[in-house]
Order: sequence, then C-alpha cells, then structure tokens
Amino acid sequence: MKSYIKNYFQEMVSDQEGSALVITLIILVILTILGLSGNTISTIELKIAANDKFQKIAFYRSDSGIYSTPKLIREAIDEGENPTNTSITYLRTGADLFYRQIMGFDAYDSGVSDFAYFLSGATVQVDVERTRVEQIAGGGAEFGSGAEGVGGGSQGGVAIYYTIDSLGYGPASAISNLEGEYRLVPGVAGGL
Repeated sequence: MKSYIKNYFQEMVSDQEGSALVITLIILVILTILGLSGNTISTIELKIAANDKFQKIAFYRSDSGIYSTPKLIREAIDEGENPTNTSITYLRTGADLFYRQIMGFDAYDSGVSDFAYFLSGATVQVDVERTRVEQIAGGGAEFGSGAEGVGGGSQGGVAIYYTIDSLGYGPASAISNLEGEYRLVPGVAGGL
C-alpha cells in the first residue's frame, strides 16, 4: 500500500513539472500588458496636459487684448488720432483708420482686425466695433437712489459702447477668441 501511495504522488508530481513555467509565463504576459497600458495612458495624459497648457497660453494672450484695448481707445480719443507711442501694428492701411472707426466716422469694417501686437513671441489680433451711444443718468439724486450713471454732481453724459474681439495664438496652433464690451464715458476718469 505504501508503494502504491508513493507511486501515485510521484505520478502527480511528474504531471505538474511544466505547470509552474506556464503559470509564470501567463503572469509575465499579464504584467507586460498592464505595463504597456500604463505607458499608453501616461502618454495620453501628457498630451492632454500639454494641449491644455497651450490653450491656456492662447486664452491669456487673447485676454490681454481685451484688457489693453480700452486704454488704446481712451488714448486715441484723448489725442484725436491713432496712438503712436504704442508697440502695436495697425493692420488696416490708411491714415487714422482705427481712430476714425472708433469715433464713428467710418463704418465698421466687418470683422477685419484693426491692430496686432506681439506678446511673448506670438501675435494677438484685436478688432474693435463701435456698437452704440447712449445717454446716461448722472445727477446726484439719481446717484443717491441707486440709478446707474456717472454719479457725480449734476452732470449726465454719454456712454459709447465698443465690442472688442481679441484673437490670441498659442503654441502648437492653439487659438483663443474672446469678445468683450467696453463702455467709455468721455470726460470721466476710469476705464481699464
């Protein structure tokens, strides 16, 4: 009986000699697949992060066009001509076309960028449209009651509204287009 049990265990062991190798190979294949998929996921996440960064750069450049344009409009109106002490490039040819358009002398040029400037090696293009002029309230009683207006003394005024369309470019062909509205009250300090 002892020899029968001994032979039985020897046969069982001899039948399983190659199974350890097969199990090890299966585990290695599974680990290789997990490693490759982890590498692929990491590569995709790096590309997503880079694209997000490039888009944010384009957005911030476009945003700078929105915030710098009211200063340029104010300067043009105060000087009575295109500002000359700036680092911008006027994209429309002709004398004072930007000034003439923001004053309402010339019709809107239907989406043609008015000027561009370089920011960190990339271009920001801005198009300005004078949209409307409105009378605004401004007396002291109106200001005290919460009415919108200039709010000083008994003066009223006129508000000129401009739509600013800013196009910013980023690395790897990233583009951001922002639009904002600027309200200019001539004769009243302020603005961006």
